[in-house]
Amino acid sequence: MKTLRLILGDQLNAAHPWFEQTSDEAVYLMAEMRQETDYAPHHIQKVLAFFAAMRAFAEERRAEGHKVVYLGLDEGRNTQGLEANVRMVMAEEDCERFEYQWPDEHRLDEQLKALAAEFGDRASSIDTHHFFTQRGDLAEQFKGKKTYLMESFYRRMRKAHGVLMESGADGMEPAGGKWNYDATNRKKLPKGHRPVEPLLFERDVTGLEAMLQDCGVKTIGSVDAQHFLWPVTRAEGLELLDFFVEECLPRFGDFQDAMHPEYWSLYHARISFCMNAKLISPAEVIQAVEDRWRADPDHADITQVEGFIRQFWAGANTCAGCIGPTCPGMQTSISLRQTTPCPRGFGRAKQKWPASGTPFARAWITATPTTSSV
Repeated sequence: MKTLRLILGDQLNAAHPWFEQTSDEAVYLMAEMRQETDYAPHHIQKVLAFFAAMRAFAEERRAEGHKVVYLGLDEGRNTQGLEANVRMVMAEEDCERFEYQWPDEHRLDEQLKALAAEFGDRASSIDTHHFFTQRGDLAEQFKGKKTYLMESFYRRMRKAHGVLMESGADGMEPAGGKWNYDATNRKKLPKGHRPVEPLLFERDVTGLEAMLQDCGVKTIGSVDAQHFLWPVTRAEGLELLDFFVEECLPRFGDFQDAMHPEYWSLYHARISFCMNAKLISPAEVIQAVEDRWRADPDHADITQVEGFIRQFWAGANTCAGCIGPTCPGMQTSISLRQTTPCPRGFGRAKQKWPASGTPFARAWITATPTTSSV
């Protein structure tokens, strides 16, 4: 029975069980859609990164022998909507079954559940095989509690997966004797200190930029499309991870919250996009960092290593849990009773930005395709 398998733009996991073997009975659908570019204002670098990564991923899977139907944003037959594109390709490829991986967004989760209902028992869904967490983990962690404390979730996950743990008199204990070194991770960059030069990639995405303009996609921010600096393949993501572990990890914790008008990247890993697109996995990142520390504790001390893993875990492994029962209420839940609107500069208005040397303006120009400092 021929099956259409949907791959979303943030599901670029080459190690997913779907790709363990090729089959004439499996057709993969990937699509650039206005539904995704237009539901909220996006930074142009984010849109370009996703489209470039999606196209590269599709070509890699085709090279392995998988059949991939790819709908570019400017293709006439692209309906620009998820449901219509799925129905169209199902008919064109004579597919009887529909399969999809669980999305990270509640919006898409509801949309795909409704679409799958049309096919009844001819539709099914599967885990992305990316996160440490499962969808019910956060709900279980905070069941019956009035507040959600990330620190308790962080400690639970470290225990469960044996991350930065050591044998002690009372069983497994946190490495270094403390769970959290946050108090030592708030230093300013010393006067005259020059951080390591960031590893940047060179890719010409002017064709993609022109396509966005021709299609009328509205974005925020700016980009040097001739010299696109972000990693958009698994190989590049792993290269950047290795660079971080060797060159940046030794000072990451000290300056993880620092900003400087001259140095936009400081000691950050800048692998957030690769993580969000699932080009590399949380397990790979944590394993690389912990293995390097255990092999040579003098390379980066425990305060640097724990500081990174704490920030990384908070940002990279909660999505799967937020899709669960608590998600629908988060949009209207305001625990701090804050009702003042966000400043108009947060994505929706034309602004006269500060001078190009300021950290905020520099971030606007070389903004990571995601929001995490990792």
